[in-house]
Amino acid sequence: MNEFENTTQNEDILCESAVEETPDSSEVNAEIIQEKSEKSKKSILVYLYEYLETFVYALVLMVVLLLFVFRPVTVDGASMQHTLHHEDKLVISNLLYTPKTGDIVVINPENHDNDQEPIIKRVIATEGQTVFIDYANWAVYVDGVKLDEPYIDAMRKEYQAIFGEGVIMHPSEVDLYNGEFTVSDGMVFVMGDNRNNSRDSRSASYGEMSVNRILGRVILRVSPEFGLVD
Repeated sequence: MNEFENTTQNEDILCESAVEETPDSSEVNAEIIQEKSEKSKKSILVYLYEYLETFVYALVLMVVLLLFVFRPVTVDGASMQHTLHHEDKLVISNLLYTPKTGDIVVINPENHDNDQEPIIKRVIATEGQTVFIDYANWAVYVDGVKLDEPYIDAMRKEYQAIFGEGVIMHPSEVDLYNGEFTVSDGMVFVMGDNRNNSRDSRSASYGEMSVNRILGRVILRVSPEFGLVD
């Protein structure tokens, strides 16, 4: 009997010990919740860090692009109507740019007044090309081929409606450009689309302009309408 009682008592002691050593389920749940909470906080911090890092990289890239690749400009005046209008917001780029006929470019002419903004014009011809301007018929020939210039039609019709069908394109102020001529090396000949309200290469104050003075080609219009510019 004594042995049986001792065995029973030992078993009771072991059971009590086992119960005491077993963690309470509520404590376990609290530890799990705390661990998940800490992991969640770490995840949020990592996410915020990665988001901030991405934002900084994007900001730096945008600044680099604006400084060295793209540049915002605003149209001043009516010389490019109806292609461009006063206060249109544009983006230009000079990255690996070589001028060609038909491009709209922003130029800072050598003899331009220092207190004035660069001018926006269309490239008519580049170095080595021959040009003939038929002022009476509003036609331009480059290397003997008449340019297709639908961008001047609207303004030409407006002038004809005001001054009559016989109105001509304003002739050059320089005798050199009143007959066939060849564009000099390293130069471009430019005109505004609003041919009778544009001071450009036909003007004695400008003439041909250096390629090195081109700030960039117009890539797109930002406002008032977003899109490419032809």
